[in-house]
Amino acid sequence: MSSMFNADFQALSNMFADVEGLEEEKIESEQKITPASFGGPAPTPAQIARLPKPKVHKNPKDIWDVDELDDDVTDDVDDGRERPRYEFLYRQAVGTEDAYLGMSGKDPSSTCCEEIILRVDLPGTASMAELELDVQATYIRLESPLYKLAMYLPHTVDSEKGQAKWDSKKEALSIIMPIIRKDLAEQFAEA
Repeated sequence: MSSMFNADFQALSNMFADVEGLEEEKIESEQKITPASFGGPAPTPAQIARLPKPKVHKNPKDIWDVDELDDDVTDDVDDGRERPRYEFLYRQAVGTEDAYLGMSGKDPSSTCCEEIILRVDLPGTASMAELELDVQATYIRLESPLYKLAMYLPHTVDSEKGQAKWDSKKEALSIIMPIIRKDLAEQFAEA
């Protein structure tokens, strides 16, 4: 009977030996496969340059794209100077036919105004020579040794035809800028 058990033990021993050998072969074969072993050789920089740019998926609820913004703001850093008190005023050319008869169709709203006036109070500023002013179509920057004002304008303006006036008694600067208005047809054509 012992020979029968001996043969069974031998067969069982051979079976376990084969399983251990298979596991070692499996581990060795797994170690040889890496992510780099799949696919072809790495693309060259010239091949990468020829690849099409990925499409940017846009959200249909977005109001505008970042590409549409004309952001020519070069200095938008807080450097410790105080922001001066300012106010926007609107001005329109009104004749007697507008004031008494309303013939031109103008109303007192800002949509009928031709100019926007930015009045900035700069106490402690002696003269306009101390000021640095930069007016762009949609942005304005005003700097002095004590104050700094940099902001977007509420309307597009003609920066070439604007003018600035210094009031030394009030220590205030008035910047008069003509508003550029587009009619509805132009606005819809751009959209």
